[in-house]
Amino acid sequence: MFGNVPRLYRRAILIYLGTIVAPACGLLWLGVQSFERQRQALVTLTAEKLSAELDAETNAAAERAFSERSHPIVKYFFTIEHGAVVHPALGAPLPRRAPAEFSEAEHQELDLNRPDLALQSYRKLLALHKWESLVSSRIARSLSKLGRDEEAKAAWRTLAASYPDDRDLSDRPFGIVAAINAGDTVGLYERISGGRWELAADQAEYFLRSLDPARTSPYLDQFRFARELTEQFKPPRALVEDMLYTYTFGGHRIFYRADSSDRISGFAANLDWIEHSLRPDLERRLGVANTRRQDLLLYGGAIALVLLILSAGVVLLLRDITREARTNRLRSDFVSGVSHELKTPITLIRLYGETLLRHPAFSEQERKGFYGIITRESARLGRLVDRILTFSRVEREEQGYELEEGDLAPLIAGIVDDYSEWLERAGFSVDRVLPPSAPPVMFDAAALSQAVINLLDNAVKYSGASRAIAVRLAASQGSVSFEVEDHGLGIPAAEQDKIFERFYRVSNGQHGHQGGYGLGLFVVRHIMDAHGGRAEVDSEPGRGSRFRLVFPTASHDSAAHPHH
Repeated sequence: MFGNVPRLYRRAILIYLGTIVAPACGLLWLGVQSFERQRQALVTLTAEKLSAELDAETNAAAERAFSERSHPIVKYFFTIEHGAVVHPALGAPLPRRAPAEFSEAEHQELDLNRPDLALQSYRKLLALHKWESLVSSRIARSLSKLGRDEEAKAAWRTLAASYPDDRDLSDRPFGIVAAINAGDTVGLYERISGGRWELAADQAEYFLRSLDPARTSPYLDQFRFARELTEQFKPPRALVEDMLYTYTFGGHRIFYRADSSDRISGFAANLDWIEHSLRPDLERRLGVANTRRQDLLLYGGAIALVLLILSAGVVLLLRDITREARTNRLRSDFVSGVSHELKTPITLIRLYGETLLRHPAFSEQERKGFYGIITRESARLGRLVDRILTFSRVEREEQGYELEEGDLAPLIAGIVDDYSEWLERAGFSVDRVLPPSAPPVMFDAAALSQAVINLLDNAVKYSGASRAIAVRLAASQGSVSFEVEDHGLGIPAAEQDKIFERFYRVSNGQHGHQGGYGLGLFVVRHIMDAHGGRAEVDSEPGRGSRFRLVFPTASHDSAAHPHH
């Protein structure tokens, strides 16, 4: 990056980095640390407030869950009696004995193996309209033993539809047992796992495993929780009735209270609901999320702004230093070129002057030739000095112009006539399209002469092998334009905006710089700006260039007056 930057400017960059950038970065780091400490303190206070509010809201939700027996905070309800978990039940109750009225039918069915006699006895019991669901199940069983399968399935279906919530002697719902025996198991797994019937753990596991051994159901999680509750939860001995207690174990948080001295009811909290619903809602209400977002935006924005300012400072410094270094290099080239350019006419003037002094015997014709060379080189030297002085005044912003209203055509024709002799000696032909008059414009005659000569001189330098130059003066709506066109080297598009800068010279590949000092077009642009006009260029490499001076026409009702 510093390869083309002089040592003095490199030192300036290092001083800037050491005295501004480094301390600024240090202060920025200290500011960031201070801000981060304050932010952490605020986060801690906010977290404590949020935690207190979350506990209060959680306890309030737990109270509502106990009173309403339904709330999103509840995952599983449980009941403990005499120190044992009775809900969710881990084991089914012991089987009950059949009523005494069933003894004869059961003896026929089970002991005598006479399902036909048992079927008649069960149907007599059914006529009593007592124990209808239990009797219906025995009738369906007897039909199945007799091989009357279709009748048996029809009986099971009727039982499942009529008495789905009644239970057999083993406390199994007929809605499940009858459906399985009838073969109507479609959707039964989903109804069981959806909690359609309250089952003990061993019952639920047996039925679900029987229906689909490959599936697992979250319904069974409550029984795993009940087993962990049995193993890990030991409530205190002295509990105040109806007071809310909480306890955490094994990834579960439970809320419970004593209903009596030997009964505890409670529930496992739905931690997902607390974390992903209740907490975000509290954060919104307390403005925690907005505060965090604002802190992040402020924090990141401040850092980005400081870094942007520092980076912009470095970039601007590098740009100015690079531009100054380039200007100094061009100025050095300018001084060297001007010195060489001054040396040539001075040498010729001195050479021919000394020749005339030392050899007075030259003929009159020879003397006139020498006088012509001395006069031409003197004029050349004068133009060079005038150009340099004009540039110096422009740079110091001391160049003034006396603008008067007039006709450009005679002045430009005279300048072209004066310059044509030199052009013809150099082998150039000039195509002139200069009308005798043009609409009046405000102009400074001396400055305009210099601008026109600079354009003609530029055309000669960059014509290459071509020897044709065209000059044109034309009027259009509201303006008068003067053009100088050559058919030479042309100017690349990327450089056309730069040629009006001071010291800038176009490099044309193998031809290099075509002489000059990069002042002519700079002065032309300055003159045209002072005239309220503009300098334009149309060019294409290898096909030549057309430079155009555009003057706004003077207002007819404005008086001619000097203008700076």
